[in-house]
Amino acid sequence: MAHNKKVLIVDDEALIRFGLEKFVKQEGYQTISASSGKKALEIIEDHDPDIALLDLKLQDSIDGLELLGIIRKTRPKMVSVMISGQTEIHGAVQAMKLGARDYLEKPIDFDKLKGVLDSISQELDHTEQDEVPSDIDLSFASEKMRKVAAIMKRLALKSDLTILILGESGTGKNYLCQKIHEMSSRREAPYVQIGCSNIPDHLIESELFGYEKGAFTDAKASKKGLIEVAEGGTVLLDELGDMPYQFQTKVLKLLEERCFRRIGGLEDTPVDIRILAATNRDLKLEVQEKKFRLDLFYRLNIATIELPPLRERLEDIPMLVNSFLNIFSTKYGAGNKTVCQEGMEILVAYPWPGNVRQLKNLVEKLVVLSDGEEISAAEINENLDTPIRTPEAMPSETAVATKPAPEVALPEDLSLESMEERFIRRALEKTNGNQRKAANLLNISRDALRYRLKKMQISFDDDEE
Repeated sequence: MAHNKKVLIVDDEALIRFGLEKFVKQEGYQTISASSGKKALEIIEDHDPDIALLDLKLQDSIDGLELLGIIRKTRPKMVSVMISGQTEIHGAVQAMKLGARDYLEKPIDFDKLKGVLDSISQELDHTEQDEVPSDIDLSFASEKMRKVAAIMKRLALKSDLTILILGESGTGKNYLCQKIHEMSSRREAPYVQIGCSNIPDHLIESELFGYEKGAFTDAKASKKGLIEVAEGGTVLLDELGDMPYQFQTKVLKLLEERCFRRIGGLEDTPVDIRILAATNRDLKLEVQEKKFRLDLFYRLNIATIELPPLRERLEDIPMLVNSFLNIFSTKYGAGNKTVCQEGMEILVAYPWPGNVRQLKNLVEKLVVLSDGEEISAAEINENLDTPIRTPEAMPSETAVATKPAPEVALPEDLSLESMEERFIRRALEKTNGNQRKAANLLNISRDALRYRLKKMQISFDDDEE
């Protein structure tokens, strides 16, 4: 079968290059090879290949990882696959994080190589079909979330790639996974979310894989599992870190072989699905504590997206608040609700231990309870676990407590980074630079204040007297 795709093979071992060239040509691809990173760059410049097979360890001034980085910068449409030894798994994982499509271990499994090349060729042929739908809303104010969105868009198009999504509870992992499915070529097929922490240990195998008639006493008829129901689509294994240790080997088999066996079944059933996994747990720590399998962790930790907590992306809060206001105002027929300026500053100052979920729930509650069109600062504070006072409303130690607070205007560009800096500076000014008192006024920990001072490069003498 002719693919009309150029494959660059880069390896400093002549026998490996020869074997790869012979096989790849037999599969209908055009091939060109290089024995060094330097030679590979010359070939890329002259021949513009579509796919590159890169040896991780090259005996050259330019090794495989460095070559991959150059390719990603200069030829973003070129797809790279890393070749590594069994002892080089860390480098292979690093390569995947840098943008490699896949990796193959030596000695090369040619059946797997064929599958990888054919999958890439198909993706390249259908790039236009796999473009992100224009109605997917991924606009954020913070640089951290812009980076997350960029990674998500790139990985979503690789419809067979397993992705691990990490983040604290409430950061939006489920929303992210839903968007990945909607962006992928599988978007017309089922999207099945499986809550690993919600299924009792003794039922998880039957729920995921199903069972045959007569497999146990109550199995009066065969039943499909959730994995089989998702055929052609996407499966989210939510809170994978809570999955029973003894069941994790079967998940590993599903990931590696894309097949499963029903309870009571005699044969494996192949399945065409894309698997996403999400967790708020530290899987490295879980591995150390023998609660999570190391081989499963390595298999998952290839393509990873980490969602930052809301407290690290304060610039996104006004955008999120306005989005939730629109959603819930429409849902409850509450007109066009808004939040007052001082109220928005309170929302920005709050630490949000429950992240986006907590903010969403608060806005819904405020829409339901607030009588007026504009939600006041007092209404917001009444519904926070720990009320926040804005610096403008904080009386100085010598001022009269009843002195009215001056009116505050938000910056016209709504730059939350500058607003936060202004917020912190005023609190420090009111406490004569005493960081402990300033932190108390802002209702954050002293460590959190120090982190922000360092991040914003704000210098203030810490007066502890």
